[in-house]
Amino acid sequence: MRPFRCLTPVALAALSGLATGACGLADVFRPAGLNGVVVSYLGASDLSVGTRIAPDVSVEADGVPVPNPRLRFTSSDPTVLALTPIGDTLVACAVGQVLLTIRLVSSMVTDTVPSAQDSIKVTGGPPLPTCP
Repeated sequence: MRPFRCLTPVALAALSGLATGACGLADVFRPAGLNGVVVSYLGASDLSVGTRIAPDVSVEADGVPVPNPRLRFTSSDPTVLALTPIGDTLVACAVGQVLLTIRLVSSMVTDTVPSAQDSIKVTGGPPLPTCP
């Protein structure tokens, strides 16, 4: 009866190992690496002075859309294309051309900061009197 007592811990360890693998816990502890993250700007690239738009962006990891990604936007010239104080709306302030940079914030899908850049052209009209 002594041999069965020794096999019990081994059997329990083997079953817990199978359960852990089946739950995908190994994916959590897998080393971080690029997982095919693609950030794409889908919004308008020609704006008129005074236009306010929410940027349209797609984020995919290995071809699968990432729901509700946290994004940070920056403009190469905020006097031409500004962002509202909370950073969720683009405001065309003056005529010119800027580079809009989009970065994925706090990404757990990759070990680098995925980003995208797109050229935005602002045309027409005088500058806004109050631009963020």
